[in-house]
Amino acid sequence: MLQLPARLVLASTSRYRRAQLQRLGLTFVAVAPPYDELPQPGLDARQLVDYHARQKALALQHLPEHAHDWLLAADQGVIVDGPTGPRLLGKPGTVAAAVDQLLELAGRTHELRTTVVLAVPCQPLAVRTAVVRVTMRNYDRAWAEQYVALDQPLDCAGSYKIEAGGPWVIAACKGEDPTAIEGLPLLLVTTMLRDALNI
Repeated sequence: MLQLPARLVLASTSRYRRAQLQRLGLTFVAVAPPYDELPQPGLDARQLVDYHARQKALALQHLPEHAHDWLLAADQGVIVDGPTGPRLLGKPGTVAAAVDQLLELAGRTHELRTTVVLAVPCQPLAVRTAVVRVTMRNYDRAWAEQYVALDQPLDCAGSYKIEAGGPWVIAACKGEDPTAIEGLPLLLVTTMLRDALNI
């Protein structure tokens, strides 16, 4: 539907983000940005998500082979409020960690924050954020274990997949762009691309 004047590069090798971008009918390549997502002193959980998204785009933009490309980067964080302030939940990596994350989230509402950066040559860096408030169902350890066995969400922050069996543990979502829950807010991405083309 949309023809871009240059190559579109997704600064991610996430299979979820690739699959989402393919749904838009865009031609693109996926490249892992040369950037390590390390903690940054002085940044809170929300600022860290924004920072990582920017740095992923800049890491590719500074490479000569991407000088003329349109670069699309994103970072997502599950943010839970705690006694010492907001905290990021990362990808669990193991079944046990996934179950523990789900139990921490059970019966609570948390913030799923996704920041998207579009770097286009000769244009200012475009940065937008989608926030979805996700309310989890009340469930016990046995239910959480069954869900993890069903979806294997070991590479998903928060340990759930709304596009799969996630509705078994998710009670409600509230936000302007529900596609953000899958990893990439497509309503936001299409708006940013249209804005860059002035259409």
